[in-house]
Amino acid sequence: MISLAAFKLLASGALDGLLRGLSAALKWLLADWRNLAITALALFGGFHHFILNPRMDRLLTQSEQLIEDTQLAHLGTISNYIDASAQAKREAEANAARVRAEQEAVTHEVTRDLRSDLAAVTARFDRLRARNAASVHSGGARAADLSGPGGAPGRAAGATGDQDLPAAGELSAGDLTPQPLCPAGLVCLTIDEAEKASEDAHRHDRLIDWAIGQSLIRFAPAESPE
Repeated sequence: MISLAAFKLLASGALDGLLRGLSAALKWLLADWRNLAITALALFGGFHHFILNPRMDRLLTQSEQLIEDTQLAHLGTISNYIDASAQAKREAEANAARVRAEQEAVTHEVTRDLRSDLAAVTARFDRLRARNAASVHSGGARAADLSGPGGAPGRAAGATGDQDLPAAGELSAGDLTPQPLCPAGLVCLTIDEAEKASEDAHRHDRLIDWAIGQSLIRFAPAESPE
């Protein structure tokens, strides 16, 4: 009971003092308009310093952090783009080198085979020329001796045929040059013409092989596994 009474007395005194203070402050404000202006400025300054400034500081800090995060994200994107571009360039260069190597390998293989073919053709037709020369020489020797049973006057027996040559021609007594017989409907070639045609045929075949080999080369880079 004593404590409650003391509290009431204290509260009563404090309230009375507060009312007297407010009354004195009001009188001071009303006494001069400048006092009111000073008070308003003080209240605004206190609001600005204790409430508005801290809030603005927090907003500025958040904005700065957001800008920094955005810049870091952009830098990361640029770095990733540069790395991806460099990787794509390396892959493109490696793919171009692979394609070039495969093309050169096809060309080398076809060229090697063509050289082998042409060498075989040259050797074969050299043998044909040697046989033809031997046949002409043998035919000329027989043409010098016209005597012989069953031989037609002024004519010599033809040279033995060669399986690699056209049909052997007739030789006259005064003309030792072979006169080839070309069957109707066929095109007969000399040895040089036949050799040139054979070489061209081999070149044509190897060109086809080269074109097929080049077409089988994969130009697109291999897809990376997921």
